[in-house]
Amino acid sequence: MVLRERENETELLSAALDRASEGGGALLAFSGPFGIGRSAVLAGAAPPARDRGARVLRALATTAERDIPFGVLSQFSCCATDSETGPDFGTMRGGLLASPDPVLLVVDDLQRADVESLRWLDRLCAAVADSAVLVVVAHRDGEQAADPETFQRLLGRAARRGELRPLSPGGVAAVVRDVFGVPGDERFTAACHRASHGRPFLLNAIAHGLRDSGRRPQESDVDAVWSLRPSVVAERAGAVLRPQPEPVLAAARAVALLDGAEPDQLADLAGLAPAECAAALAALAALGVLVEPARPRFAHPVIREVVENTLEPPELAEWHRRAARLLQRADRPAEAVAEHLLASDATQGEWTTGVLHAAGRRALDRGDVATAIRCLRRALLACPTAGTERSVLLADLAEAERSGAPVASMRHLSQALPKFDSDRRRAEALADVPPMLLAVAPLSLLAELDDFRAREELDPAVLRAIDTRIRLARLGDPAWCADTRELFDSLVPGEHVDPERISVLLYSATLTGGDAESVLPWAKRAVAGEHGPGAAFGAVALAARTLAACDEVRAAEQWLAEVTAALGARGDRAAERLIVDAERAFTVVRSCRYPEAVALAESALRRCDPGLIPVVERCFEVLSVAVLDSADTGSAARALGRHHEWDHAVQPWVRELRDAALAVSVRDTVGGLEHLLECGRERDRLGWSNPCLLPWRGWAALLYHRVQRPGPAAELIAEEYRRAVAWGAPSGVGRALRVWGAITEGEPGVELLRRAVEALDGRGPAGTVELAKAHLMLGRRLLCSDRAEAAARLNEGDELAAACGVPRLRAAEEIAAEGGGAQAELTRAELRIARLVAGGLGNQQVATELGVSSRAVEKHLTKVYRKLGVTGRAGLADLADSLDPA
Repeated sequence: MVLRERENETELLSAALDRASEGGGALLAFSGPFGIGRSAVLAGAAPPARDRGARVLRALATTAERDIPFGVLSQFSCCATDSETGPDFGTMRGGLLASPDPVLLVVDDLQRADVESLRWLDRLCAAVADSAVLVVVAHRDGEQAADPETFQRLLGRAARRGELRPLSPGGVAAVVRDVFGVPGDERFTAACHRASHGRPFLLNAIAHGLRDSGRRPQESDVDAVWSLRPSVVAERAGAVLRPQPEPVLAAARAVALLDGAEPDQLADLAGLAPAECAAALAALAALGVLVEPARPRFAHPVIREVVENTLEPPELAEWHRRAARLLQRADRPAEAVAEHLLASDATQGEWTTGVLHAAGRRALDRGDVATAIRCLRRALLACPTAGTERSVLLADLAEAERSGAPVASMRHLSQALPKFDSDRRRAEALADVPPMLLAVAPLSLLAELDDFRAREELDPAVLRAIDTRIRLARLGDPAWCADTRELFDSLVPGEHVDPERISVLLYSATLTGGDAESVLPWAKRAVAGEHGPGAAFGAVALAARTLAACDEVRAAEQWLAEVTAALGARGDRAAERLIVDAERAFTVVRSCRYPEAVALAESALRRCDPGLIPVVERCFEVLSVAVLDSADTGSAARALGRHHEWDHAVQPWVRELRDAALAVSVRDTVGGLEHLLECGRERDRLGWSNPCLLPWRGWAALLYHRVQRPGPAAELIAEEYRRAVAWGAPSGVGRALRVWGAITEGEPGVELLRRAVEALDGRGPAGTVELAKAHLMLGRRLLCSDRAEAAARLNEGDELAAACGVPRLRAAEEIAAEGGGAQAELTRAELRIARLVAGGLGNQQVATELGVSSRAVEKHLTKVYRKLGVTGRAGLADLADSLDPA
């Protein structure tokens, strides 16, 4: 590595070499704390010495060789050796002093040299002034030499003694540029300067570690400077600390556990007298592993880990227990005491429970959910009784776990409820249950909700909240769903109802196919202002779903975006993020942006807690819609096929819908139809009839049409149209008309398609793909009667479909609705080429097969791709079946 800001040392060495070449040898000594770069300076002396024709002898003193006589000298290769007596170090010294050529003798970590080597070096240095020998040594202060008297006498012979200084900010910036090859951002280099204290060894370890992990010297990677734990620093720190006497190690352990504490607290924890502890801290500071002696801390965080590793686990746990007691006696905050209790093996006791509970509650109040969960779970283990304290602890733990572990949260709340000391407190806890987590609550908790629903002595607001939660949990019961719908129908416009209750009531009306005009104002009221961090767990998410079903997809997306922003970037909001992402996927698929919806749903499935079934069901629904609506037999179908582990947990209609989509994706029309009809029967049994939430009748009608059963197809789509008109959202009406037109021959079919276009035109994103399909179908029907209008319709449909990311829509629509194929638009030559390319042949092979030029093949292929709405060979291969001869 390049030496930076060591020009004075380099000049000093160069001048000393010149004098040694002229017979004026000397001793130079360099010192400095841990990581200051002593070894680098010594290593930098060798190349220029060799350039001057000097012989270079190098040795590194180590703790392992300290008890080996002449251990350092044995590293020199010029020892005169006698076969009987071994190395003759006296002769070697004489030979060096008499050498006519310059000699550079380098010894690193001199303080660790054995006694014999120290005395030999002392005698050598006493005579080097009239020789060509330059001796350069480096040592670290704070370590006791094997022979302190000789060591000090030897250093006293030095012509120059230099203490290496830390690098300036400019020097740090130069090293960063050397390592990364580009200048570093000002904040990045400032962080490197603070983290390394300007010590070159620490700085290079940090910079190289960051570079090797793919980081860049920019502001966005500043945090990585502080989080990096270079192994080379740990190894070097361990080598420095291991030989230290026990009082010094005890003081280091105290600093590791009480970083930044007062010296008297460190002495108490280390079990040392104040004076003894002060001396140990001074030794650590001299070594360079500590900085800021007044409130000691380590020069780098990795040193703390090295120090803790000097203790066996039981010993470390005992140190943490002592630290906890010491901090508690000093009236330190519960969080500081709890940190040590968590690291110890303390398991039971009222004191332990109280400290951990208090720390967990405070962490929860300030939003540090991860710390709260750690403290509260450990407090639960330590809690010695099953009384009120345990119930409060369980309730607090349930609150902390809501997002990270929602299933455990509901289980712990159900365990806490029976232990509460009053019905009022139990009722209030039930009223605070996150509505969106009711689906993962144990049956015992739902039974508690039932039990309190009729308690007239309770606060009316609490009773309403409990009733709202019961109704949400039972929307899958036809009788409850119908009763909740009646409550919605009885609402008076302008009546004050809290947003959660509005959301549950209006969602029952949405499920049962009321009318969009009556629910829309209430949905808008529900979402207004209700988008704080807790909104994802509230029932207001149902109002966003209602907005989407009313074709107000932009309003729904805006609300969900506000909820996402309120959640921020914190990783402890996992369950809320999953719920929001699943609802966003539903809204996006209603906007006909299928690729985006599929990506959101699949991402949520990959991250989902296995117990968070509502999210799984919503994602399955979105992926199935993408397959059945856009003929996406790729990403959406693959995502559905990858997740079978939840089959037993999802509702039957969700499972049937998914199986229908998977069957359709492999062109199993009969299987897809059977599963769709079963899905529809399940939803009818629940009383869920709104076609804008799930248009299963339209899909089933198209599949009936494919298998040439026009009667059932017409019955289904007529019922779909009736329900869509009753609900009143244009997208639902237009969809039903479009499907009806697709399965109806002749002029009546054309008229239905024209009505579909009229219903969908200008109605916003919810009907975009349906409008594209209607234009394409109408254009195709008009090819024989009005080619000009047909071309305009087809172009309009193509553009709308492409805007939604559905490039295959045109060909897929032909296959699904008309029983024809992509062949209808291709010339004979284009069709032949398309079949050969779909079969896997390259352009040149196709040209050879047809006896044409490869350029002609390319031109025809360009037209084929445009007409079929595919982007390349892979898309054409997907249409291989539709290109086969009839």
